[in-house]
Amino acid sequence: MALFEKKISKPIFKDFADKDIDNIFFSENEHAEMHKVDGKNMLVVFEELEIKERSAHWEAGAKQNFDTGLYKATTIIHVKVKDYGQKPKSGKLIVLDAGTDHKRTYIIISCEEAAGVYRMKLERTRQ
Repeated sequence: MALFEKKISKPIFKDFADKDIDNIFFSENEHAEMHKVDGKNMLVVFEELEIKERSAHWEAGAKQNFDTGLYKATTIIHVKVKDYGQKPKSGKLIVLDAGTDHKRTYIIISCEEAAGVYRMKLERTRQ
């Protein structure tokens, strides 16, 4: 063995997983879509979207429900930690697509971090 021989290490699973997160999971051709999140453009993967209509009553030709809103929308998004920045806390407001016709403001219900990705559960109530 030579004095300055460089030992080559074999790649491990994490090496491949990190590349898959960038090249496949966050690929605009596969799962991700470009959105503006809190003023920054980044790739976002939406996991699910659920809309629950709240109980309300009709009065004067309009649906009335002032205490709980007309519906509650819940969605889960995935963003890269390096794109978003510091981990947000539960209860923080997050704005998606500000400055467009699709602007939505949500409350962060929970945020988990794994493999360099935030998984945020978001909720909004529509009045």
